[in-house]
Amino acid sequence: MRTLGWLFVFLGLLLLMREFHPSFLDWLRPYAPYIRDAFWGVTLIAFGLYMLTRRALRRAVLILYLLYLLLYLVV
Repeated sequence: MRTLGWLFVFLGLLLLMREFHPSFLDWLRPYAPYIRDAFWGVTLIAFGLYMLTRRALRRAVLILYLLYLLLYLVV
């Protein structure tokens, strides 16, 4: 639960930075359409990998997917 809390704090900070200082995330702007268009493909791959892997790898898949969601929400 603490990890989820830290993730929300980080996401909130990124969203605030985007709101008050838009040039903060300009380096991601060229990749925004690719990040948004790949959402369902990445989601299905992450779900499949989560189901196929054991406990230790599941955490890695979950962290990588959460990072992707962070990018998706910020861009």
